[in-house]
Amino acid sequence: MSRNVEIKAKVQNHDETVRRAVDISGEKPTILKQHDIFYESPNGRLKMRSVEENGVARTELIWYDRPDVAGPKLSQFNKFDVPAEILDALKLSLQSSMGVKGEVKKTRTLVLHGQTRIHIDRVDGLGDFMELEVCLKPEETPEHGEKVAHEIREQLGVTEDDLLTGAYMDMLKK
Repeated sequence: MSRNVEIKAKVQNHDETVRRAVDISGEKPTILKQHDIFYESPNGRLKMRSVEENGVARTELIWYDRPDVAGPKLSQFNKFDVPAEILDALKLSLQSSMGVKGEVKKTRTLVLHGQTRIHIDRVDGLGDFMELEVCLKPEETPEHGEKVAHEIREQLGVTEDDLLTGAYMDMLKK
């Protein structure tokens, strides 16, 4: 099972946050259009994500579990690519067996920096957010990931007051 340490926060200025992320990484950002369908999972969260990048579409099924706390949190996850030929049947099976919790649509600006994925998200119906995913190697501790996440959060100019606890889906349901 893969692990990362995550931080999610509200951002005050989308474009400035993107600029800072690019300055930190020195890498060009990638723009992703994402549509997540969340299912009523009895354990953790389960979503089917459709992603469009440079006109090319793909779909992933992602299960993850993490605590709903502000600040850095350890997330465990599994994901796999869904072949186009089984996509409709899989969606129907998941919807029929588990029920749909809701959907999230967003435009994600992705910037890679070392072992960290910096996401600056514009979420339909919610606003602008930042998410850090510090991907942990098997030998790395969650504390190492927390340290990296705090450093990058500070470099992005995101304050502790802007940290969030739950997922976008949770915020949309409120």
